[in-house]
Amino acid sequence: MPTPLLSVCLITYNHEKYIRQAIEGVLMQKVNFDWELIIADDFSTDGTRAILQEYQQQHPNHIRLILQEKNVGAAQNWFDLMKTPTSKYIAYFEGDDHWIDDCKLQKQVDFLEQNPTFTLCHSDVQVVDIAGKSIENHPLKYWNAKHPILDYRFAIFTPIAFSCTSVFSNVVSFDKLSKNVKAGDWMLWILLTLKGNAQYFDQKFSAYRIGSGVSDSSVWHKDFHYRVLFLLQQMSIKNSFSKNKWLLKGSVYFMLFQWSKITRIRKFIYLADQIKYIG
Repeated sequence: MPTPLLSVCLITYNHEKYIRQAIEGVLMQKVNFDWELIIADDFSTDGTRAILQEYQQQHPNHIRLILQEKNVGAAQNWFDLMKTPTSKYIAYFEGDDHWIDDCKLQKQVDFLEQNPTFTLCHSDVQVVDIAGKSIENHPLKYWNAKHPILDYRFAIFTPIAFSCTSVFSNVVSFDKLSKNVKAGDWMLWILLTLKGNAQYFDQKFSAYRIGSGVSDSSVWHKDFHYRVLFLLQQMSIKNSFSKNKWLLKGSVYFMLFQWSKITRIRKFIYLADQIKYIG
């Protein structure tokens, strides 16, 4: 079987209520290129795995499964999934989200093929609750609408994209990423925008579900120090930043200031000490 142009990477754990909708959103895509769907299940204890196996049997030429033999945790499951594709492009999302535009992949792949200086494209989202009911727009919508083209200078301040809307070039070595960083999509956006620009589509390609698991805000705040350390370590080895240390330092101090509002001052001092990574 030839290497597909794009791999859809879907991560899941106990998403029995939503996983069919997630998979159907992929299967409905209208594309003119070869693709595959790789699904990593972290040893679900509900009916998720049975549903995955059902779809894999129905679509053996398109669906591959990574079935963990025990619960390895979200971070390890994510790394096992993301280092699997050998395709030129990757689309990534989680099992409680789904796609609502049947031309999503075609639009995004067409853009990346025509614009080789871009490594990531993403879009607006339809935010829904656990019942699938639409709710208010996410604040990122207004930021991205004003800044449709972003680079690393924006990515170090904000995660910039919803993972369920993303398609990106397969240019990141996932084996080298720190597994201490829980919010893997944030560090992924940083590394992608170090290699090219990010393009925002002011269209709703996907539905992003809130309330079905660990809240995003708790994850972002809890592991902020890991993300800052990751940023410092990654940027310190990039020669391209030798002339922009003032930008990097300012960005890090900004993040430390934000984080200090929700944590203990001793951790702030500890993190500030890590500035030595960038001189």
